[in-house]
Amino acid sequence: MKKILITSLLALPILLLADMDRCVSCHGVDFEKKALGVSKVVKDMSEEEIKASLDGYKKGLGGKMKDIMIKEVNVGVDTDAMAADVYHEIHTPGFKEPDSEFIFKKRRSVRGLYKIKESLKSANPKEDSKKVSSMIKSFAFDLIAYDKELRDSIDFNASSKPLSMPQILDRVSKDKSCVDHSFSQEALHKCQKDFVELATNISLAEAKKLQTKIKPKEKSN
Repeated sequence: MKKILITSLLALPILLLADMDRCVSCHGVDFEKKALGVSKVVKDMSEEEIKASLDGYKKGLGGKMKDIMIKEVNVGVDTDAMAADVYHEIHTPGFKEPDSEFIFKKRRSVRGLYKIKESLKSANPKEDSKKVSSMIKSFAFDLIAYDKELRDSIDFNASSKPLSMPQILDRVSKDKSCVDHSFSQEALHKCQKDFVELATNISLAEAKKLQTKIKPKEKSN
């Protein structure tokens, strides 16, 4: 079982690297071609237009390339991250695969933040706050557990203040967008650092709240 898990993890970066390979095989190295001679030239599109097209394919909509693209943009694709990647590739002449370790870290962050963001969007502030808090703290711990450089950059004794669910959603959304548009290890670390500091803030705020509940009980005893 352990061997299978390790093999899967090692293979994952290769699968992720293949994503852009499939794009450029039809659209051109700089997305300058009409795919199969019929699509729009992606190089002429804005990031917003690229995302809108991807969202359409995800819903089963589109033009002449619909049948092919619906298979490529399946229900599991994060169109925000994909649009950012494609737009960046357009403005980086000459296709060059990023370091596989960086791709692994970025995709992991994208997926984790996407799940948290979606949970926050549908969360009930009164009923789901503990669940969301647990998700944020768990993923932040997951990030720093395997990245010493990131862990060493965090101030775990920073000041804290209570945040509402909308405020937390806003922070997570910004961190998610930051990760989507990170194309270097340094840029990715800045986004991850902000998210871990959000988790730290939440933890410290919860600890202070718990202390205020315990102190009155100690006095009464």
